[in-house]
Amino acid sequence: MADDSGLSWDNRLGRVALRHVAPLARVVARARADLRILGRRPEDYAGETAVYGLFGFLLGPWVGASVWVAGAPFPASVAVGVSLVAGGFGLVTPWLTLRDRARARRAGFLHALIAYCQVTAMSLAAGRGVEQALTTAAAAGDGWAFTELRAALSAGYVRGETPWESLERLGADLGTPDLTQLASTIAMAGEDGAAVRETISTKARTISARIGADAEQATQRATAQMGLPAVAIAAGFLVFLMYPALSALGSAF
Repeated sequence: MADDSGLSWDNRLGRVALRHVAPLARVVARARADLRILGRRPEDYAGETAVYGLFGFLLGPWVGASVWVAGAPFPASVAVGVSLVAGGFGLVTPWLTLRDRARARRAGFLHALIAYCQVTAMSLAAGRGVEQALTTAAAAGDGWAFTELRAALSAGYVRGETPWESLERLGADLGTPDLTQLASTIAMAGEDGAAVRETISTKARTISARIGADAEQATQRATAQMGLPAVAIAAGFLVFLMYPALSALGSAF
């Protein structure tokens, strides 16, 4: 049996929920890559989901009891409806938060991956071998992304893996297809430094172009959304101006 002494009460609740609630265990299994890139344990996410859902389901009875104490009627069906809606919202909220945070984390990792590719290409151009260039580039940066790269390469060295096999494993763990594809293309290029350098440089340019395109699309969406309040205000103003005329016309009939 696992030792729970180092876990908080919500982590213990999450561990129990993972053990006995099969749907939650399946959801946590699907979110494995998101949890990994955020450095969270399955118990953390399961406990947060259980707490949010439990509080949501208890909201209906709590509101009903408060209204009943105040002397006002509160139908049981309304309390059940409030519990279902609030409980469902509580169960979904941690998932949405986890997904958004993981997406932002992966976006930051891509920026670090571009720098990693560029340093690796420069190391190859300086005459280093492929394995040495990949290892040297991982030691050239700071931040959590480069820490993950260094840890993956070190662990792979202990296991007897090549650097590209270690990077491919890390890409699968973090749910970053770009790193997995980069490792696969390096493996196909073999020990030819010129081919690997061209492959890595092309990958860096591809990621940079995609990030720029995504940023442009996000800017366009934000610009379009900025016009919505003005349209709503204009529509409300037109209704305000037309209401007296429509009211008089309606009373005439």
